[in-house]
Amino acid sequence: MFNLTRIAKRAAFALPIVAWSLVPIAVAAGPGVPTCGDDADAWLLKSMRRSFSSHVTAVIIQRDPAGEDQHQTVRVERSKDGKVHHVVTQPLRRQGTESVDDGKRLRVYLPDQNVMIDQASPHLQEDDAEARWKLARKNYDLKFGTSVKIAGRETHCIVASPHDDRMDTRRYYVDRKTGYPLRMETSSPEGGKRIIYDTREIQFPSEIDPERFEMKPVGGARVLSYDPPQSLKAPDAKRKLGFAPILPPNLPMGFKVQDMQLTTSDRWRALAVRISDGLVKATVYQWLSSNDVKIRSMEMGSSGTVGDVRLLVVSEMSNDIRRDLLRAFTRSGEIGTLQPAGWCFQPIDPAQDLVLTGWEPYFSPMQLTVLTAIKSHSGTVICAGP
Repeated sequence: MFNLTRIAKRAAFALPIVAWSLVPIAVAAGPGVPTCGDDADAWLLKSMRRSFSSHVTAVIIQRDPAGEDQHQTVRVERSKDGKVHHVVTQPLRRQGTESVDDGKRLRVYLPDQNVMIDQASPHLQEDDAEARWKLARKNYDLKFGTSVKIAGRETHCIVASPHDDRMDTRRYYVDRKTGYPLRMETSSPEGGKRIIYDTREIQFPSEIDPERFEMKPVGGARVLSYDPPQSLKAPDAKRKLGFAPILPPNLPMGFKVQDMQLTTSDRWRALAVRISDGLVKATVYQWLSSNDVKIRSMEMGSSGTVGDVRLLVVSEMSNDIRRDLLRAFTRSGEIGTLQPAGWCFQPIDPAQDLVLTGWEPYFSPMQLTVLTAIKSHSGTVICAGP
């Protein structure tokens, strides 16, 4: 989730993480929730859960947030009690980047900077899979599609066709025996197709070494610890931010506000508004334009201004959809200024001792996950992700 805190000397940086739940196996159905059987809806819910009945080791390919046509190869290990270990093996610029989530703490090691990030595990928060699944059913028609064999496993293909023709059609391929997500593809209204993640190898071992889920700093690595985000209501946000949050009563394409969080940095006081249509998530950052900011390119961000408030929508969705969402976050229905596609605002202070770069360490098959940080030591910036 979204974290901003003071690090080293006078430094502060943004470390947002969106950890949408991973794979479910053998979950108990609550009231109104179907059991698996032949129901595409139920198989989707099963793949959105966090709980497991077996260990998992896999090699996956996932989209790299640094570039539209770039991908990462990640080795994944997950215990049935929810502990997760990831190591990036490709591309070379991210090789050796590693994360361990033991259910209490999420630790990320960035070898190029010899830095370890230590923060509360996203799994400490309540699993919202069922709520997202119910919202998805309102915004998508869910049915079975043509199945294929992936990494030697038989699959179910779940096709999520959007009610709004601006949104992508999404295809989820899940393991027919366990419900583990193996592949996700999207098809745009214009016919463009993307593979968001894919599985190259997968096993379900009976045992896994507990030491695989331990990480300790070595070689003098600098450890940076972060405070949890502060969730708050609109009246509190106005008092703490100095402006009334822009919260439209209705969002396009079936999106709903899920949460509001306040950054914990004195340097960049901003509100992060989390929105979702059940399957896709975006974050809308809002802050006063009186903050000292610069503009830096970012593929997954669209920004604008409303009076004295600056807005930044971050999501894997197309720029056109981000702009539609951006327009909804205005009082009058029009944004005073729209920045070109792929641009956003962020603070830059070369004097700060910031050495982190953007990365996507936390593999979430059901939702693109982005961990990013501002890098100001050399005067460059990587903008906050969703």
